[in-house]
Parts: sequence; C-alpha cells; structure tokens
Amino acid sequence: MASWTSSESSASSVSSMKVTSPEVKIGKVLYSKSNAYSVLDFIGEGCYGKVAVCKNLETSEVVAIKILKNDPTIKQDTEKELSMLKMISVMDADSTNVVKFFEQFEHEGNICLVFEVLDCDLIYLLKERQRQPLSLDEIRVITHQLLVALVTLKRLGILHADIKPDNIMIVNRKEQPFKVKLIDFGNAIPASKIKLGLEIQPVGYRAPEITLGLPYNENIDVWSVGCIMAFLFLPGNLFAVNCEYQMMKHIICILGQPDDRLLQAGKYTENYFTEDEEVGVSHYRLMTPEEFEAANNEKPKQQDSCRELPKPLEHMIALPPEEESTEGEVENRKAFLDLLKQMLHLDGQQRISASQALQHPFITMSQQADSGRLSPLDINVSNDELQIPPSEENVDFDSNKSILKRVRKFIRRISAACYRMATLLYSL
Repeated sequence: MASWTSSESSASSVSSMKVTSPEVKIGKVLYSKSNAYSVLDFIGEGCYGKVAVCKNLETSEVVAIKILKNDPTIKQDTEKELSMLKMISVMDADSTNVVKFFEQFEHEGNICLVFEVLDCDLIYLLKERQRQPLSLDEIRVITHQLLVALVTLKRLGILHADIKPDNIMIVNRKEQPFKVKLIDFGNAIPASKIKLGLEIQPVGYRAPEITLGLPYNENIDVWSVGCIMAFLFLPGNLFAVNCEYQMMKHIICILGQPDDRLLQAGKYTENYFTEDEEVGVSHYRLMTPEEFEAANNEKPKQQDSCRELPKPLEHMIALPPEEESTEGEVENRKAFLDLLKQMLHLDGQQRISASQALQHPFITMSQQADSGRLSPLDINVSNDELQIPPSEENVDFDSNKSILKRVRKFIRRISAACYRMATLLYSL
C-alpha cells in the first residue's frame, strides 16, 4: 500500500525540531471510548506521526489510524484538520468521493484519527502501470469523481488546498479499478477564513492566484484537478514540482503569461516578474534566474537536463491524425483539451467551476473510442437512430459507408447505455 504523506507546509513547520515518534508497535491495542483497535501494520510515517492499519476487535473491520505526535508545534494543525473532518463527515463519503472518517480519540497523549482503509494513490497506480498513461475514458471517470468531491466541498464552504496525486486514492484496484477518493484535509481551509497572500497548495499544483498573491476562491482546487488530468494523460507532472520559479516558467511556456492586470494586482508579482518600459509603456516579463536569485535571495533549481522545456498545451495534447482515427477519438481529444484549458485558466475568476465542469461535453459525452470502452454518463437513444435504412443492390459506395457509420454509431450508443447501467449498479 502507498503511504499517506504529510503536506509540505506541515513538514516545514516542524522540520527543525526533533520529535519522538509515538511508541506504538504491531500488536498494540488502541482504545477509543467505544472501540478497541489492534495494530496490524504501519503504512506510512512522516513529521506528523504514523499511519497504522488496525483491526476493530469488535466488528473485525480493518481501518487506517493516523496516530499524530504529541507535539505542541502541530497541535494547531491537528485541530484544524479535525475541524475539517467533522464538517465533511456529515456527507456520504462514498457518493461524494471523500475519505470516510469514523472517529477521533487519544492514546497516551497522541491524537488518533480513524479512517477507512484505501488501496493506493495515483502515483503508485502509474508506477504499477509502468508509467503508461491512462486512457481518456479512465481519466474521465476519475475527473468526474473529483469534480463531484469539489462540488460537495464548496457546498460545505471548504477549500481542500492540497490536491495532488498522492492525495487521491484508489479505493480497491481489483473490485473498483477507478473508484477514487480525496484524502488528507490537513491543509483544508474554510471559505470564510480565506486570507490574501496565504501560501497554500503544493508546488506544481498551485494556482497562479496563490503564487501571485491575488484574491482566490474554491477554483484553486479546480486548477489542481486540471493538473491531475494532465498528470494522468502525459503521464507526469505538467508543471515543475520542486521549484516555484521553474513552475511559473512552465506555466508561461504551456499556457502563456498572466495578463498585466493580474500581475499589477498581485501581492507577490515582484518575486517573479520585472517591469520593462519602452516608450512610456510598461510590460511585465519573467525574471531571469539571476534576477530571481537577487530579488528573493534564493537560487532557482536548474531545469532537468533530460527534460525539454514544456510546449504549449495544444502541442502537448495534440489531436490524433484524422486519417488514423475515428470521429469519436478526435472529438474525445478535442473535448478533453477544451475542458483542460478552461480548468487551467490563468484568471481564477474566469476559470470554469466544478459544477460547470460537470456539464462539459468531455464529462457528459456518451461516445468513446479511445479505449474501446464507453462512459457511464448520460445516454439517450432516439427513435430516429433506431431506424436503419434498408440496403439496395444499386446503392453506391458512399451510401454504404454512411449506413455502416450509422450502424456503428447505434451499436456504440447501445453499448454505452449497457456500460452505464452496469457501472451505476456496481457503484451502489
């Protein structure tokens, strides 16, 4: 099983301190007010503490328990996470695609958070597939679930603010290969507590408005899900994840530079951009690495020598040659690219929302030709499509092609309906 990793911001807050890990060993029994849990194994450890796989001795249910260190430096973060978990626990975790939180208790001064056990994260999934990209059908299914989770969080007034591949878990690869859940609410913030200039979101999955210090809302999570879509398609991180300067450079290469009006309003614009004046007109440009180092007293990390500078998004997600593809494949790729561009809009105020994205053709389209499987979404077969014209002996070649095309289209629509029904029944 993949480990649950702590967020970068939590790690940095305690990195300079030596804290003793909780003394909990395999075989130890942890007691809450209503349950007793026997520790079976450990699946992760970080600055926050450990994650143990445990068995509920009364119900025999296997759960994951996050055992937090008894450390005053992370007490505030722990209280914030617990507050967020209590808010999301009122929702149905399975239908809203967020991790199921059971209870909280203390063990020898250490706070313990009890969750459902999940299988593996998206990073592990790609490694298992030998870094082969997911098909557009598979990306669609995962994206749909994440968007549903974001709509739910918005309804609760919560920003996750830490969406990245290792915080998206597959529930069960064997029984539900692409059923995912969003985990780790340690950095989540209530919408009512939004503060301008707050440094949130992991590098590489951080929205431009956060980097530049602009006003923001829940659409920062939409940006991160867009990055996840690209991660599954490429496969790999769309933007640099180890350096803020390189991340901004990649954003400009792939999506273009943010408008001057955004840069003028950004609290942190001067950390990345400089103004040049020509004949009384000023415009912004990204700093050189040397200028960035001088302005921030920090040397940017070098671009990986084995990796080319990213290309514009349209080139990275090029349409397949029409002569080698079906009409469905071309339309599928076009819809994917269009949704991705809207989710990665540089202006957070103009970015598509999660609820709007759920209505986008890439999510709702019924025909799939990318992987031979069909999407479990809205399927409608009209009476007209059920009527296949009879063939005649003297029908020309073009007419035959048209008939065959309609037959194939009809078969695909029927298959889609069957797949939808099977998937819906499977998810119940």
